[in-house]
Amino acid sequence: MKLLSKITLLLFTLVSFVGCEKNDIPIFDVENGRAIAGFNGQEFQRIVFNPAAETTSTLRVGISTVSSSDRTFVISVDPSSTLAPEYYSIDNLNPVVQAGDFTADINITTIPGEALPSGTASLILNIESVENAEIGENSVQSLEVGLAVECPDVDISALPGNYQVTASTFAAFFGETDFTREVVAGPGANQITIVGGTYIQEGAEDLILTIDPETGDIIGVDDTKISSQVSFGPNFYKLNPGGRVLTCAGIIEVNLDFAGSIAGNPHVFNLIKID
Repeated sequence: MKLLSKITLLLFTLVSFVGCEKNDIPIFDVENGRAIAGFNGQEFQRIVFNPAAETTSTLRVGISTVSSSDRTFVISVDPSSTLAPEYYSIDNLNPVVQAGDFTADINITTIPGEALPSGTASLILNIESVENAEIGENSVQSLEVGLAVECPDVDISALPGNYQVTASTFAAFFGETDFTREVVAGPGANQITIVGGTYIQEGAEDLILTIDPETGDIIGVDDTKISSQVSFGPNFYKLNPGGRVLTCAGIIEVNLDFAGSIAGNPHVFNLIKID
């Protein structure tokens, strides 16, 4: 019995210690404690950007206590945000935590168009004030919202067609003037071929890509094919990680390096379907 009493006393002491701050105000009392507000979650969250359709994602704000009256947040879009307004809409920058509740939702809808936002673009939201609540020292007051650009599925059969080159790192260096490509199916399963390859002016051969049919990731290239001919070449295709296809939008993003005399020069070769 004495041992049980000591354990009970210890547990009570620990709960009392973590349940109060120095001013002895309970912070885990959901009715009488301090009303601490903030975004629910980490300081960085991702939402889905579907290039083919509007997609709505939900973010949440919350207050640590309940109240008998509604409480309104005032949220602003930080001017340092790099996601252009044409790519998203926000249903409400003044979410209301209803009486008796702890949280309220903010719905962000991403809007597809002819172009894609940068993969590093982000939206930054700031909580300016909260009615009858305070921003605590550890509250998430500023939230960075990044994009996860993804299609609802992968359809490799949709990729063949004519494309415009949208990014080609060494095109100017090699004097490249041809910025259209034809993409054909094969030669193997889950493969496509970019006819003419990367740098036509440099005598590049066709670029054959192998695609993961589940994720759309580019998982292989034909590294026997020449990617460029220079006075100290030839150089061959070498795949770097991070390439992918977005079949719903007709986008091919390839990360490459050279295997040969100019190895160690990573570069991108991106295409968008034009018909």
